[in-house]
Amino acid sequence: MTSLRRALWALAAVGFAFGLAVLALILTNGLLELRGAWAAGSLLVGWSFIGVGLFAWGRRPDNRVGMLMAATGFVWLVSSAAISDLPLVFTLGNVLGSVFFAVAVHLLLAFPTGRLESRADRWIVGAAYVLTTIVVFPLWLFADPESLDCDDCPDNVLLVDDNETVVNTFGSIVNLAGIVLIGAMMVVLVLRWRSAPPAQRRFLVPVYSAGIALAILLIVTIVFRTVGGQGEEWPWIVAIVPLALVPYVFLGTLIRARMIQSGAVSELVARLNETPQRGELHEALARALGDPTLELAYWLPRDERFVDAAGRPVELPKPDSGRAVTRVERDGRYVAALVHDPMLDEQHGHVEAVASAASLALENERLDAELRAKVEELRASRERMLRVGLEERRRLERDLHDGAQQRLVSTALNLRLARERLRNKPDSAEDLLSSAGDELDAALEELRELARGIHPAVLSDRGLAAALETLAHRAPVPVEVDSVPRERLPEAVELAAYFVVAEALTNVAKYAQASHARVSIEQENGRVVVAVEDDGVGGADPAAGTGLRGLADRLGILEGRLEVESEAGRGTTVTARIPCG
Repeated sequence: MTSLRRALWALAAVGFAFGLAVLALILTNGLLELRGAWAAGSLLVGWSFIGVGLFAWGRRPDNRVGMLMAATGFVWLVSSAAISDLPLVFTLGNVLGSVFFAVAVHLLLAFPTGRLESRADRWIVGAAYVLTTIVVFPLWLFADPESLDCDDCPDNVLLVDDNETVVNTFGSIVNLAGIVLIGAMMVVLVLRWRSAPPAQRRFLVPVYSAGIALAILLIVTIVFRTVGGQGEEWPWIVAIVPLALVPYVFLGTLIRARMIQSGAVSELVARLNETPQRGELHEALARALGDPTLELAYWLPRDERFVDAAGRPVELPKPDSGRAVTRVERDGRYVAALVHDPMLDEQHGHVEAVASAASLALENERLDAELRAKVEELRASRERMLRVGLEERRRLERDLHDGAQQRLVSTALNLRLARERLRNKPDSAEDLLSSAGDELDAALEELRELARGIHPAVLSDRGLAAALETLAHRAPVPVEVDSVPRERLPEAVELAAYFVVAEALTNVAKYAQASHARVSIEQENGRVVVAVEDDGVGGADPAAGTGLRGLADRLGILEGRLEVESEAGRGTTVTARIPCG
């Protein structure tokens, strides 16, 4: 920043010295009428653009408007040197001074962001630079000032051949192209103003108005000279007035913007002191920023996601979506995000001030949104649990009907047949009784499996470690039980941890194509952390099935969380964090 200040002061000194040199060139031109008016106008425009441009450049180094404004002032002083009666200075001033037109167009189209936002902007500016350099230069190889009704003008040092026909014909084409570019610029400015939000229009109107007035006068001047008014200078003198106003209008816009922004922050603070009701904070922030499209997103640190004021999930817009995001922090903690018009990025300091002033109110609304999100999550979880419960009842009914019930019915029939054959065919009766015993054993095993799915007896009898060893032994892939707390945990916590491991190992067997799995359960900061890792194919999606989602709902009742990391090709890790008071 210090080096930038030094550079800006150096440019200011160069601009001041350059202006004095131009002043001397104009005042020493004894053949020029109205020398005082020309000198005053030239210095007023040049120094105004340079001074305001350097000031804006220093305040916003990242915005090119200040740099373009200073460049406009320097190029204007170059064009003013064409008023000199020295042939070389006269020629260079006329040849290089045309670039002023292109830089001015660039400045107006780049305001207020300092960037050329559209392809049309870039085409217009590019054409203007080509027109004022590559196209204009050859004209001065054939332009004799005396042939152009300028008897008092110095000689053109670049003159190769005096050809008035070439100059008039080609000059008319250049002038027509200039009029087209100016007209295109005016259309772009008007369309941009119409599409801007109301708050942005207030800042665009003054500068755009002065710029369009200048554009109209330039068109009139070009037309006047094209039809034969070569010797008249009054259109240029009149055009200096709006031109000289542009930097001061821009400076006034900057000052007014800061005053409005300061007033908006003060008004916002006053409204926040009145404890705004739900919805009023959004209205107050939109008014302070001048952006009716403002959206608020509140950060839930536990879930690591955003929600709106009603607790519904919100996705922040991506960088290329046409929306901008400003993050709001309080005491180093993430609170919320403001989703706003990207034009407000040019008022970054104002947006930050508004966000800072509203951080406490946003924190309060964040807590309210978090509560609503929990209520919404609980409602959705209850609906899912009810649906899962109904599905589980139907599954148990099917399993009992198709499994144990059928076996018991078969056993009962075999027993009846055995009783009838016991006296007449004892060998046949013995076979039937043996078959009935097998069916009864199978039915008992199926009932035990169903019971384990509802509540594993080994968990109640021998604890979590034994239950996990049983799960590991029954798994089709090698499972390493790394660590399990020695002391008994609360029953609900143990049951939740058991089902997390059971479901995770079931998914490993079905989908993971893994060769090894690892289970660990540890206590950290009042929570039980259950982790199941595998070395399978990964790519698991928790939302794709009901198993993991059901686990998340079960954990949600205990205020626990389920996390799934499953990058394709790098295995899957299922982690559950369960509060354990």
